[in-house]
Amino acid sequence: MKKILLASAAFVAMGAAAQAADVVMTPAAEPYVAPQVIPQTFSWTGFYLGGTGGYDWATANLNFNGTQVGSDDFDGGKLGGFAGYNYQFSNNVVLGVEGELDYNWNEQDYNVGAPFTVKAGSDWEGSVRARLGYAFDKALIYATGGWAIANGYIDGAGLDQDQAFNGWTVGAGVDYALSNNVFAGLEYRYTDFGKKDFDGALTGFEAKDYTSNRVMARVGYKF
Repeated sequence: MKKILLASAAFVAMGAAAQAADVVMTPAAEPYVAPQVIPQTFSWTGFYLGGTGGYDWATANLNFNGTQVGSDDFDGGKLGGFAGYNYQFSNNVVLGVEGELDYNWNEQDYNVGAPFTVKAGSDWEGSVRARLGYAFDKALIYATGGWAIANGYIDGAGLDQDQAFNGWTVGAGVDYALSNNVFAGLEYRYTDFGKKDFDGALTGFEAKDYTSNRVMARVGYKF
């Protein structure tokens, strides 16, 4: 009887071992890990200043006593400086204001009747503009627009006079941060300065339809 019980127990143990071998172990599910959101590492908020240089394609019509004596291109190089402030919102929209002052090289000579020859051009110009852009981390793409002013002049035979041309300007550009403080960029702007009379220097002399298209490279420092 004892042998029968031992044999039965051994048979049961073998069957249990065989069933255990047939069991497939299912590995535990890995915990869910949310994708990591990498925050922007650069902010455009702050004051800044810098230098700018480029080329200006400008045109104007010159009238004398109602007769057009010149319609010419006042093309030339430009050098200047700028300063402003940007504020970057949490949605990466950037709002700012910027002022700029430039010097122009665009003088032309005109014959207004023998023996009179006058030089005409604009030596300096400036602007105060709003800027609205969107930041892609270190890259800032923006539109800009505001008030513009230029000093136009005529000079010849003692008939010297300067006039301030007031107008408007619009454009767009891109700035790119080279470091936490230094950035470089490229900007295009169209400006309409309107017209001015120079009667104080030469009665009947008028400059009108003064417009410009400019492309400027810029390098700045953000505080």
